[in-house]
Amino acid sequence: TSKDIKEAPVTPATAGSLDYMTLTEAEVATLTEEQCNEAAQQLKTKGNAKFSEKIFDEAAELYSLALRYKADPIFYSNRAACYANLGQSEQVIQDCNDALKLDPVYVKALNRRAHAFEKLEKYEEALYDFTCVCIIDAFKNETASKSMERVLKLVSEKKAKEIMKNKTPRLPSPTFVNAYLDSFRPIVQDLSSIPDDESGDAYYAKAHRTLAQKDYKTASESVEKAVELGCSQQYQAHALNLMGTFAFLKGDTVAALEYFNKAVEADPKLVQSYIKRSSIYMEQGDIASTYKQFDDAIAINPSDADIYYHRGQVNYISGQFDAAAKDYTESIKLDDSFVYAHIQLGVVQYKLGSVSSSMTTFNNTLKKFADSTDVHNYYGELLVDQQKLTEAIDMFGKAITLDPKNPLPYINKAMLMYQVMGNVDEATQLCKNALEVDPACDAAVASLAQILLEQGKPEEALQYYEIAINLARTQAELEHAISYVEATKTQTRFAKDFPDAAAKLRALRG
Repeated sequence: TSKDIKEAPVTPATAGSLDYMTLTEAEVATLTEEQCNEAAQQLKTKGNAKFSEKIFDEAAELYSLALRYKADPIFYSNRAACYANLGQSEQVIQDCNDALKLDPVYVKALNRRAHAFEKLEKYEEALYDFTCVCIIDAFKNETASKSMERVLKLVSEKKAKEIMKNKTPRLPSPTFVNAYLDSFRPIVQDLSSIPDDESGDAYYAKAHRTLAQKDYKTASESVEKAVELGCSQQYQAHALNLMGTFAFLKGDTVAALEYFNKAVEADPKLVQSYIKRSSIYMEQGDIASTYKQFDDAIAINPSDADIYYHRGQVNYISGQFDAAAKDYTESIKLDDSFVYAHIQLGVVQYKLGSVSSSMTTFNNTLKKFADSTDVHNYYGELLVDQQKLTEAIDMFGKAITLDPKNPLPYINKAMLMYQVMGNVDEATQLCKNALEVDPACDAAVASLAQILLEQGKPEEALQYYEIAINLARTQAELEHAISYVEATKTQTRFAKDFPDAAAKLRALRG
């Protein structure tokens, strides 16, 4: 019977007489380890030759045969390279997974899997693999670093777009709002004759009053009501201008531009509307339209100092420092009572390399505006750059004393203490002080997160980076915040997956 028929025993063939490509599983099982290694190497060499000839399907078959004799991560990775060239990303991932089971820090397999994930638009997985490659290679692999940055950008953009769909526009931190509003000289208006009723004018008057009290939420709500109801001719342009201002501060540049356009229509001589409209064009990268706003404003009122100050800001941001210095100087010539023009002149002189002129400007400004926290704060920044650290600490200290509710000098002093003096505890406390006075200050959140991350406390850092996402107003700000969250998450995951390699990263950071 068939049950009585026994298979003939398989005996090992003699070396040199084997055709490794045609052996059955039973025959393979009889080979010695040395024969298996020889078979695997022969087939790998043939596979490499086919790969060099770009015959990828045959190369893949040869690597598959090699794997019958030896489970080697290189063979899996090489076959993955064939599948990558054949556009079979799922198979690439599977082979790289198998390679990494055998050698978890095999850089080629990680890199190939990362590219396959990216092709399949699995960006977070790709980001993790590229991050692993960077850390394992001690950040010496420039191609992997660029790939990591590219994919991090894709992850951040994708997540930011999703969040922006449902994000309600809201005002940034009071510090940010103060800085923006203070960059314009106040328009003096007598609103005392407006009756306290439910009219548009009354709501505009309330917006104006609460703005002066720095109750920005009420001011924003009031001007919205004023525009909705409509104001009398003498206030309509101002109401639209203020409405555009709040829209701009909330990051809604489309609505802001619409309101500024309407403000210009309502009163073509209200110069401030042109200046504020320039900021939107600048954000959109429309340089020609940006400068046209200033030209139009000068044609209306060439003696308005705000025009030159804000054009100076545009020139400064654009790296046109000489032009910026001329504009700041002109602004001061027209009205020397505006502290920010003096500060920016000193800063741009420093940028131009005129250190002595800059120091003279700041010393004169300190005398003229002795109670200004901003002068002390900005001067402190320049002193840090000159390594005059004791004087800088003194300047930041005075700035804090002059205005304990301004978070910026706390942050500047914190980063000086941390980066230069190495005093982590004081730096951390100063950042926390900044957050106490302004819980929505994104600079304080980012600084504290950076310190915690660099101190090997990624979980704590993540909590602050998540806060930064909530504080972000625009897509650009959101992408920036998300990129830090994602980068921190991947590094935290890496530390858990590869504790030994993670120690390398800590050593690199010193």
